Amino acid sequence: MNSKNGQFSWTGWVVGGASLLLFLSADLELFVQQTLGHRSVATVILAHYLAFWSYVLGLGVLLFFAVWWLVEWGRARVKQAAMSSDASAGPRSQHLEKPESREPQHHSTIGHGSCCS
Repeated sequence: MNSKNGQFSWTGWVVGGASLLLFLSADLELFVQQTLGHRSVATVILAHYLAFWSYVLGLGVLLFFAVWWLVEWGRARVKQAAMSSDASAGPRSQHLEKPESREPQHHSTIGHGSCCS
């Protein structure tokens, strides 16, 4: 199994688990609404509590995964752009050559008698 299939399998489990938590949250809320007058107050409070935390956890995991995926996607694009620009730049030996000196050359006239003495 290559790393792409392993990564896809891992991400599938994460997204599936987070979606299951969100689905559980919705089911618990429906349970509370259907049995509001028929069950004890403790059951209603517990169902609301579990629904809230399963919603928070599921949404948090999905948001974290979405941000992680965007960061990895951006890193892959930057890496691809860097590799393509590096390949188009040519061999590295061209980058190491010394540029020619562009300093203006000054001719010294001291001692040659060109000035009034």
